[in-house]
Amino acid sequence: MTREEHADYVRWLKSLPRRKDHFRMPCPECSATRSNPKDPSFSVHITREGGWAKCFHCDFAIAWNEDEMWKREQKQQDRERQKQQKDASQQRNTSQHHDTASQHHDTASQHHNTSQHHDTASQQRNTAQRKPHIPLQPPVHYVCPVINKNKQIMNGEMMEYMVGRRGIPMDVLTRMKIEERLEFLPQTGKEEACICFPYLEDGVMKNMKFRDAAKHFKMVKGAELIPWNIDAIKGKEKCYITEGEIDALSLIAAGLEEVVSVPNGAGGANLQWLDRFVESHFDDKTEIILAMDTDKRGVELRDELVRRLGVDRCKVVAWGEGCKDANEYLLKYDLPRLRQQVEQAAEIPLEGVFCPMDEWDTLMDIYYNGMPEGADTGLENLDRLIKFERGFVLTVTGVPGSGKSEFVDEIAMRLLLRHDWKVGYFSPENTPLAYHYRKLIRRVVGKRFEHKGMPLPEAGQAIRYLAQSVFSIMPKEDFSVESVLRIAAQLVSRKGVKVLVVDPFNRFEHQIPDWETETQYISRIFDEFSNFAVKHKVLLILVAHPTKLRREPGSKRWPVPTLYDINGSAAFFNKTDYGMVVDRNDELGQVLVRVAKVRFDHLGGPGDAFFAFSTYNGRYTPTEERTLDHNPPEPKWEHTNFLTEKLKPEQQGLGFNEGE
Repeated sequence: MTREEHADYVRWLKSLPRRKDHFRMPCPECSATRSNPKDPSFSVHITREGGWAKCFHCDFAIAWNEDEMWKREQKQQDRERQKQQKDASQQRNTSQHHDTASQHHDTASQHHNTSQHHDTASQQRNTAQRKPHIPLQPPVHYVCPVINKNKQIMNGEMMEYMVGRRGIPMDVLTRMKIEERLEFLPQTGKEEACICFPYLEDGVMKNMKFRDAAKHFKMVKGAELIPWNIDAIKGKEKCYITEGEIDALSLIAAGLEEVVSVPNGAGGANLQWLDRFVESHFDDKTEIILAMDTDKRGVELRDELVRRLGVDRCKVVAWGEGCKDANEYLLKYDLPRLRQQVEQAAEIPLEGVFCPMDEWDTLMDIYYNGMPEGADTGLENLDRLIKFERGFVLTVTGVPGSGKSEFVDEIAMRLLLRHDWKVGYFSPENTPLAYHYRKLIRRVVGKRFEHKGMPLPEAGQAIRYLAQSVFSIMPKEDFSVESVLRIAAQLVSRKGVKVLVVDPFNRFEHQIPDWETETQYISRIFDEFSNFAVKHKVLLILVAHPTKLRREPGSKRWPVPTLYDINGSAAFFNKTDYGMVVDRNDELGQVLVRVAKVRFDHLGGPGDAFFAFSTYNGRYTPTEERTLDHNPPEPKWEHTNFLTEKLKPEQQGLGFNEGE
């Protein structure tokens, strides 16, 4: 076939009406000669890169690559353009001759154009009516196995081996045309007594495998590689696949007839031999039982078969302890037990799908011990309202200057000191980093971070302790969500971080796609936060600023915001697990912490807690609500060094000496 005819064939296939890129139709080459001309044996696959089509009856095949065709068309257009330029140049050089014979030329030109138009129209009709016929790829010719009957051995040692050592009944071997014959094996360099497995398709031998007692084997060179016993599953709703012929014979002996074996064991994980049979022999199956070996290569083969044939209809046989395949199970037990084990094949667990049995241990723990209490902070009035669990998101908001970041630090340090929850910070507003670490150190030690107020050993002890427990994320490339979460995942893996603080949300370098609104974008990003918290089992604390609020007439204070007031999206309230509002009242000298949401009631519920803030060490101390009419006594400020209680005596030597 010429290139032009090939291009016509491809254009014809691409012009056919279709609903999807893969469809089947009657073969344009052999359907007219078949008893059922409507049989859709011609499979067509069309993609952006190209396509291919093949008839599974007559083996007619065609394939193409869009890039190659485009290049070919470009070359053809270039040649035509060059020819046109050359013709135009020649016409200019001979223009004077055309002037002297213009009348004759016009007459001839009209006649030529009419004739050319007629020829072009005729050629287009012939092209449209012609049914292209040329395979794009040369047909593959396989060797037909030639068996020397003089080499056959009657009732030899290999047949006795199959019956006595492998447990395969003689009637099964006879029915499946298993024979013993002498065959030259390259592994030994001589003829060996081999058991022979014929590979038949539609009753015609396509290949044969020879195997001796030492497990050396070979197949006919140049013959087609097909599944063994492929005819047994054609048109059946269910089939079984094994890793070897002896395993398949074991299932047949147990009464399971719709069995095939892969032709080359677990060494054929690329499954190229399967390509020709997927549509003709496997697409109609509602259930496929995989009876593979349980070694590493068998598992790899099983996984590839599942990927190719579909997880929704595949089941896997488990052989139990002491058995790695079907034949070993038969030899250890018996044929009825083998059949029962195969028929109890389990469905493959769907990724991302769970049932109560998957949570058996957790459910039993809840049954006997009750719901987990969650992690407390040691702040009594806050602990009555909320307890924390990892795997959740805590959203904190408040007007600028209300102390959101300070109270988040209070929560993070208390969870670290009380529960060993190491902390990772993405807090660009807390820079330089030394300034932020200074605030954490004074909160932990309970003293001002200065030479006069905090002895050097205590300062050194706190620095050493926090160096092992607190980590700041400052990506070099950008402040995108992807970059920060990627580094946070590394902190979880390498440092054991259990709390991730994002402060604030608006410091990310947000890149909202054109096809998303701001609300949709924030909702999607919040899903990423939630998924990260669940996957890595961390408490993710997200600080977000509210939109600009309006003061009430005559008031100097901003109203207390809600989670719905956070700038950008209602997802901050709807999708968070915990919600908290921090509001500082300088007139009354107190801080309101409002727990606005707790997703699970065993971890708390909405309510208000009031605190006094110490400018000396940055700690929050619980207090009663203070109003203009009610002025409770000053709280008892806490100045003890938390590390003296946190660290064991042998760990308290982590500080610096005065002379260092």
